[in-house]
Amino acid sequence: MVPRMDCKAFFGLGVLALFVCCTSGFTIPLRQPTALRTTQSFRSAQPPSRIVTPVGRMGGLAMMASTAELATKFNKEHHDLRLKLLEDQAIADLKKAVENYENPVFTTALIAGDDVILHLIHKAGLLGKIKIIFVDTFHLFPETYDFLAHVEKHYGFKAHMFKAEGCESTDEFHAKYGDDLFLEDVEEYDRLAKVEPLLRSLKELKTKLWINGRRRDQGFERAAMAVWEKDKMQPLTYWTFEDCWDYIKAFEVPYHPLHDDGYPSLGDMHSTLRVDKEKWFQYGMERAGRFQNMQNADGSDKTECGIHTVGTSITE
Repeated sequence: MVPRMDCKAFFGLGVLALFVCCTSGFTIPLRQPTALRTTQSFRSAQPPSRIVTPVGRMGGLAMMASTAELATKFNKEHHDLRLKLLEDQAIADLKKAVENYENPVFTTALIAGDDVILHLIHKAGLLGKIKIIFVDTFHLFPETYDFLAHVEKHYGFKAHMFKAEGCESTDEFHAKYGDDLFLEDVEEYDRLAKVEPLLRSLKELKTKLWINGRRRDQGFERAAMAVWEKDKMQPLTYWTFEDCWDYIKAFEVPYHPLHDDGYPSLGDMHSTLRVDKEKWFQYGMERAGRFQNMQNADGSDKTECGIHTVGTSITE
């Protein structure tokens, strides 16, 4: 019969055995938990290429360069896609104009946005279906007339030119109304030189839709404008001035030479100034050089020539 060993004796034997092992160099193999052994086995089975090591200085610089290149690449892709979507939408609207309205017309002042629209009309094959109107105020830059002749030849069309009623030249206009009408009565000048010729053009060409180049980013007066209005359509409504220039550069669209001379927008010589090019793409700055030193009858600064603010309904 095996004698029973009390707890104190058993504990003493255990301590003695541990002492012997430690002093003799003998080690007792300890059984590792299953989960720990499995994890260590899995780690040891990983191929060397999967081992994560700290990124060195050169590796960090390479990673930064790679990230910068990706940003450049993705920004270009975004930019190109944006221009393509803007172009597709504008051409779609121009086609709707031809399909749904009688005798649509496009009025051009040959500024950057108008140059884009003219290019789009040509690209869509609609030049024979959309008539081009040009209003000669007799006070435009000489370069404007030269550029009109250039784009007529480039795209193969002839603009319908309208002038102040009863006048065929600047001399005739001045003889009839004076040299300084734009200073003495700017509203009367706008009516005679711009509004009346435009309204007459719309009537004579029997149009039901007036296509023009107004955009929302041109100022607060146009900030809430829609693409389609009652009898007007603005295909570039949601474009920015920067979009227009990006498109001009991307597709080599002919543009007015005075843009290179510092004019973001062009109108009459007596009321158009240059603007610092660094400010061109700021909100509303495209037209900052227009209507300089001119005021409306109520004393407010002039921002419109009148053709988009007076009653110009062509469907009534």
